[in-house]
Amino acid sequence: MKAAILFVFLAANVIPVPSTLISQSGSSLTTSLDQGDKVNWKAEWGMTEIRVDGVRAVRFTETGSGRTSAYSQEVRWSAQSTWMAGDGFRPLETEKRITTTDGKLLLLERKAFDHKKGTMRLERTRPGQSPEVNSLDVPGDVLAVEGLAGILRFANVPKSRSLSAHVVTNKPEVYKVTFEWRTEESVKTPGGEFHCYKVEMVPQLGVLNVFRPFIQKTYFWFTVAVPHHWIRYEGSENGPGTPGVVMVLSQQRR
Repeated sequence: MKAAILFVFLAANVIPVPSTLISQSGSSLTTSLDQGDKVNWKAEWGMTEIRVDGVRAVRFTETGSGRTSAYSQEVRWSAQSTWMAGDGFRPLETEKRITTTDGKLLLLERKAFDHKKGTMRLERTRPGQSPEVNSLDVPGDVLAVEGLAGILRFANVPKSRSLSAHVVTNKPEVYKVTFEWRTEESVKTPGGEFHCYKVEMVPQLGVLNVFRPFIQKTYFWFTVAVPHHWIRYEGSENGPGTPGVVMVLSQQRR
């Protein structure tokens, strides 16, 4: 029995926090799902354990450049997300800044989670427009899309059962989802070849589930070997309604 295996079920549906969080960094590249091997953008990312008000937390950072469906020109961005790492991983705050290649601001987006009140506040700023502010109620098991792949490394998705949670998108909207084990397979990337778990994020749409076959499917691949590195993502570029992309590890650093 592999006691340290990634997919161990906990009835509380909380993503458990390991005793040690290893600081890591790496790079990835992204292509369109239906346009072959043409690279849309490249990114550098990092994961670091920090303290927030004396409590363990983890911070994910990303810098990237390239073309996304939201803009007609090449853009650059920097992003970070902070997750509390106490009795389980919970998103605390995120920030994303998108600029032109010469540094002109196109978008500044911030999210702040208040888990005591069960709310999330989203602020967006665009040049020449009034700031956009949205607030919505979020359940206790809410996950943010920012940093999600890093957090899912520690998720509870065994072969015979699934992890239920809620994910808040950038619209913003909250979706009930399950993370379901699909298979084990070999995955080749510019960073190497890896034996992986394949996990699908399945939206629970209630009466609209009849339309689920027409919705872009979302998959994550993590190494079977501990500490279950993220290797590949396949799904929508930036939430429902955006083009499908494939994001893969191009280099892993420690």
